[in-house]
Amino acid sequence: MRRLYAALAAAVIGLVAVPVALADKPAPRTFVVVLTAEEEVPRCAAAGNNSRGVAIFKVRDEATGLVSYKVVANNIPGTITAAHIHPGAKGVANPPIQSTPLTPGAENGVVGRGTFTNPALVAALRANPQDFYFNVHSDVCAPGVIRGQFGDHGP
Repeated sequence: MRRLYAALAAAVIGLVAVPVALADKPAPRTFVVVLTAEEEVPRCAAAGNNSRGVAIFKVRDEATGLVSYKVVANNIPGTITAAHIHPGAKGVANPPIQSTPLTPGAENGVVGRGTFTNPALVAALRANPQDFYFNVHSDVCAPGVIRGQFGDHGP
């Protein structure tokens, strides 16, 4: 009798586990972009290998496209002037499509945090994160100092 109950329990667990295993993964809510000087296109000559950072984007409201972000940067030559999300594959430079305002005067550590609303961008990032990159600009390296690709480090 115990064997029968054990077999029935295993069958029920198996039936429940199959749909869970086959279900689509939930859409990513957080994107982490690791920023390095090596990834910037064109590379900023003044930026050293220690010019680095990370940008974290968290989707707060799917319907409105509300995203909160935090940008951390260190060893940036010059004064940080801007940071943006751009469309583009690795190695390709394109104009920005979303600004992420920074903290005036911040040069190392947390250099920016805030929110933006862009439902079309959220949908595009969820569909193909590798088609977008984020970079930080300075007065010494106007095209960009450090850059990272969405999707390189998982959502």
